[in-house]
Amino acid sequence: MNLNAALKSSQIYTFWQFFLKRHAPETGRIVLTQRRVYVLPTRHGVAFAIALILMLVGSINYNLSLGYVLTFLLAGMAVVSILHTYRNLAYLAISAGRTEPVFAGSTAYFELQIDNPSDESRRAIHLRCGNEPTIETLEAKRVTSVRVPVPALRRGWMQLPRVTMETFF
Repeated sequence: MNLNAALKSSQIYTFWQFFLKRHAPETGRIVLTQRRVYVLPTRHGVAFAIALILMLVGSINYNLSLGYVLTFLLAGMAVVSILHTYRNLAYLAISAGRTEPVFAGSTAYFELQIDNPSDESRRAIHLRCGNEPTIETLEAKRVTSVRVPVPALRRGWMQLPRVTMETFF
């Protein structure tokens, strides 16, 4: 195995290709596994983390037992919330559907088929392609068809831009 092939199979190379957006669009069925789901804090989450740190510092400074209880109880609830956020998106399978032709200047609707194989429904799934999010609820053990709007600015074949799937807990 030569150095070039080893470099291309490394995770650092893959990250830089993703970061610089030099990768080809994916085809076929995409399953959201552990490597594809990222849990990132919102502004409220960062403010909550800062408040927890200040509560911990105050509890340490004044030796407050109930302050420790409250701080660690809220931190535990935050960890459980992160787990629920991850579970809401994990193992969904996404594949492309049919798209109807449109005129230039109108809105094209790309159809995505989202398969929820779990026994629980997934709520408040936001699909974002540009500025306008589409909010869906995915029922348990069903394939849901979602139409993502994309403006058709010019004539000819269009390619679906990157679609971001997110949820909030």
